Amino acid sequence: MIRENAGLWAGLAIFVTAVVFTVYSLKYDFQTDTGPGPGLLPFWLGCVLGVLAIIFIIGSLRKPVLFRFILPAKSGRKNILVIIGSLLLVICLMPVTGFVIASTIFLWLLLLGGYRWYSSLGIALVVSLFLFWVFGVLLKIPLPVNAFGW
Repeated sequence: MIRENAGLWAGLAIFVTAVVFTVYSLKYDFQTDTGPGPGLLPFWLGCVLGVLAIIFIIGSLRKPVLFRFILPAKSGRKNILVIIGSLLLVICLMPVTGFVIASTIFLWLLLLGGYRWYSSLGIALVVSLFLFWVFGVLLKIPLPVNAFGW
């Protein structure tokens, strides 16, 4: 029963995240000459998150939420795999192809299920070019580019 309790496993994952935040925040100063230091907020966020995770774990032990009730059906699992695969693909392609091409491929793969292939390709290209213009040109945020500068 405990192995099937999704709430317990989610609570444990959140608790581990809280412990990691708290431990790493100890490497930074809590206070500087000008006020609170960079370690203060992550330390207290980790502590509060840890307490909330423990409360969540206790609640999930009292009233378990089983995996079979929250996992999606077969089509939903396919969508999740497409999203994860697309993200991995864009991570691998971004340094080589640049932002525009990688994000166009990513969005195209995500939109294929709801639109015709040429519509989803057009939408993905327009959105990618718009995002490149906003972040790369207007806001001057450095984005990965290819040999052509986009």
